[in-house]
Amino acid sequence: MEKRLVVFIVFSLLIIFSYPFFINMMSGKPANVPMSSLNENQGAIEAEPKTEKQALVQEKKTLEEMSASEVSPLDTPVSVEEVLKVVESDYYRVTLSSLGGTIKKWELKKYSVKDEESQTEHIIQLVPEKMSVSPLALSLVGEKNRAYLMDGSPLMLNKSTPEGLVRMSYIGNDGKKIIKELRFKHDRYVVDLKIETEGYSEGYDISLGSNFGIHDWSEQIGANAGAVALVDNELIRKTPTKMEEASAAFSGTTKWFGLQDKYFLSALVPQGEGSVGAVTFEKQAEQEISAKIRLEPGDGIDIHNFMFYVGPKEYDRLNALDVNLDESIDFGWFIFGSLLPVRMIAKPIFYLLRFFYQFTHNYGLSIILVTVLIKVAFYPITQKSMRSMKSMASIQPKIAAIKKQWANNKEKMNAELMRLYKTEKVNPIGGCLPMLVQIPVFISLFNILYTTIELRQAPFFMWVTDLSSKDPYYVLPIVMGGTMFLQQYTAPKTMDAMQSKIMLFLPIVYTFFFLNFPSGLVLYWLVNNTLTIVQQQLMKRDDVKGGVAEPKKISRGSEDEKPSRRK
Repeated sequence: MEKRLVVFIVFSLLIIFSYPFFINMMSGKPANVPMSSLNENQGAIEAEPKTEKQALVQEKKTLEEMSASEVSPLDTPVSVEEVLKVVESDYYRVTLSSLGGTIKKWELKKYSVKDEESQTEHIIQLVPEKMSVSPLALSLVGEKNRAYLMDGSPLMLNKSTPEGLVRMSYIGNDGKKIIKELRFKHDRYVVDLKIETEGYSEGYDISLGSNFGIHDWSEQIGANAGAVALVDNELIRKTPTKMEEASAAFSGTTKWFGLQDKYFLSALVPQGEGSVGAVTFEKQAEQEISAKIRLEPGDGIDIHNFMFYVGPKEYDRLNALDVNLDESIDFGWFIFGSLLPVRMIAKPIFYLLRFFYQFTHNYGLSIILVTVLIKVAFYPITQKSMRSMKSMASIQPKIAAIKKQWANNKEKMNAELMRLYKTEKVNPIGGCLPMLVQIPVFISLFNILYTTIELRQAPFFMWVTDLSSKDPYYVLPIVMGGTMFLQQYTAPKTMDAMQSKIMLFLPIVYTFFFLNFPSGLVLYWLVNNTLTIVQQQLMKRDDVKGGVAEPKKISRGSEDEKPSRRK
């Protein structure tokens, strides 16, 4: 009996010690598999739907084994190698990290930016190199250094493999579980995100990270780089420089929240029955801000689903999601904030630009066509204004005489002028009407050029390669200044000679003012001036045919004329 026991023990030890060598010889893989290799080889990530169920079964078994053998908090900590997984399609290239189950890189392959020093093009990267909080981080103890189980093999998506599931899982020695699932689509910037936890009785936050989605921090006019949210149907925008406190929380029904700059956006849209709490924006630095939302616990297993958007702020793409993400595009900017009237004008103009673009395939030509259409729409107003200016020019000698006669009595002078305007049926401010009409259109087009990604890097012709930036050679602003000078020179004179000469300097001021404006905006003003000059010449020709004499030019001698006396 004792001999049999000894033989059994020896034989058992022989099997135990020789087993790894046999495995190594047969499989070509080392028998002592470290934690990182376990993550790579036993992850639960499969692109094909038919293998997902098998992957989940294998993952559950692996997690149970890891839980049974997990090192206690009092033991010496074991360093875990970071596993990186790349998910790539024609639209993006995403790198996920097993440490904390977070996003390490998110590149948009269809958008690039030119380095000013090297003049080389770089793909847009939406995850900053240095950040205080990583995207998809949870506010749970030890989350930052927590090693999730994740397969490290690349996931390539295309028409033949349109979708792919990435699953990151963790189970603690106390039985608590965390699962993060991301389902990617090859032709969309939207990712289906699911956060599943078990064993947590208290709520926790999920963060979009610091500056995730913010590529450009330039403080341009109308720029809104920072955090944004739609809570209780109210759009909330916060930039770090305008935050009075380190954090700001907003309670209510959260439709979505995110981080953005002019052209790009990362946003989480709560979906399903999972209960969410307040949205919080935190100022990390002058140019660093993070956004997170509270996830309330349920009973047993808690599941929270999100629509996860990371990409360009293309109006049609955002509008098609039907969650009001298009509200992140600020069409209504005006000096101190966003105004509804400006937004109401800007959107139709934007629709017109895109409509003409379908036929011209050139946004510069679309701007010209929209300008012509606007000019035609306001033709009656402009014509009436020009008639008013001409009438004002014809009574300038009388106005000069009244001003000279009642120079020491302002009240009497104003009364006589009002009587003259009424008698002659002239509106003194009628000539300003076209300019007043153009101001909202000008601001609206300014917003469209500055904030819509559709016009970012949109070429016109030759040297004008980006309608959203200034003319690199200042040709358009100079030509625009010339057309403005010609417009003023040919317009009916409603001022005395000295005032008219002073006003001729206005085109020079405008030219310098427009030097750094978007070339698309300068193009609009240039075309508008040209059409106005043509309209002035047509009106003069009609007046000549109708026998209407041109008003005399006003000189200093006209001031000596006596005002007409009423009998």
